[in-house]
Amino acid sequence: MQVRNQSYLRRKNKNSIIELLRKKTQSYSDLARELKLSNTAIANIVDDLISENVVYRESDSKGRGGINLSINADYGYVVAVDLSRWQIILSAADFGSNILTTATIDDITFKKGDIEKIVAAVEALTKREELKGRALRCIAVASPGKIDKKSGKFILNPRFREIGNISLQAVFEEAFGCKVVIKNDINLALLGEKMYGGVLKNVQNALMLHVDVGMGAALLIDGKVYEGSHGFAGEIGYFKLNMLLSDENNYGNLNYGNYYDSTSLFSVLSIVKREISLGTETVLKDWLEASGRSWDDVTIDELLKAYRLKDALVVRAIHSAARVIGTFASSMSEFLDLDTVILIGSVTGLGKEYLKYISKYAKNCPVVFSELGSDATIMGTINAGILAVFDGLL
Repeated sequence: MQVRNQSYLRRKNKNSIIELLRKKTQSYSDLARELKLSNTAIANIVDDLISENVVYRESDSKGRGGINLSINADYGYVVAVDLSRWQIILSAADFGSNILTTATIDDITFKKGDIEKIVAAVEALTKREELKGRALRCIAVASPGKIDKKSGKFILNPRFREIGNISLQAVFEEAFGCKVVIKNDINLALLGEKMYGGVLKNVQNALMLHVDVGMGAALLIDGKVYEGSHGFAGEIGYFKLNMLLSDENNYGNLNYGNYYDSTSLFSVLSIVKREISLGTETVLKDWLEASGRSWDDVTIDELLKAYRLKDALVVRAIHSAARVIGTFASSMSEFLDLDTVILIGSVTGLGKEYLKYISKYAKNCPVVFSELGSDATIMGTINAGILAVFDGLL
């Protein structure tokens, strides 16, 4: 039992040292003070990490206590694959989280044969000049939907319905022979915001709400992204807004639907399109007539622009959804004692007036926009890949 406890503590301390060095360069003495360990204990663990080429020792000239230690950025690289948008993003990054090269794929519709296209694009990325001489350590994938932690198969992902119940983890492992992790895209966006952004720098408990074509969420609890038992905590899009909807005796008088139907920008856009078709006056109608388009051609970008111009119809529709989002954020804040609610997705294009409006309904919990924005997911995916490699060393 004692040997087992010592082994556990060593792994724990090794992990703590890696975490501290990822934040900034430190000396042996700095680490000893931070972790309340002896210089000898720190030296033994650090020397192991140096022998594994994970940690870089800058100089021996000051004596061991004053030597600066850093994570070896050239330990290898990870490839991050972001499947959360229609334009697929691929990025390769070193172990200092520096992006070395990036590629995009525009012709993916998630039909049969598209997975092979993505694999081929990743293979092409790994052969670029920027990655020559570096070892591929991990491929990390961000995807919407519910993913089984063990098999990597999708439990629920409408975008992949034509491909079938495929395991992306197995596909990439077979193709590249390296470690592969598949995680929910919004959880990874929160991970990216926490690691690399500024708005969550000193925050331990937060709710991220992704408001775009769809609606999703992620939770930060005690400084860590909470994934739940199966890896998809935060899937709130189909929460019922009213329990009577599932009752066969429902009269329909409280038919408010779910969060997706009531709060997503797609839902708001559908309402606005309907109102335009019924003849409601809006600046959008003028734009459509000027460009020879019909009411069904309004885009989300135009919706955001019309809101910023204070168009009455669009403001009313968006504020209707905002009240639901704000009330939900307030309820979750009370339930979990949160520090912050962070909004991400196209909703951030609505600007400060929207943030001011929704904050009235979120009450005592500050509501902020994501600092990283559309980069949060890819940065979180890079971080997940790096963490997976380091976990394998413990």
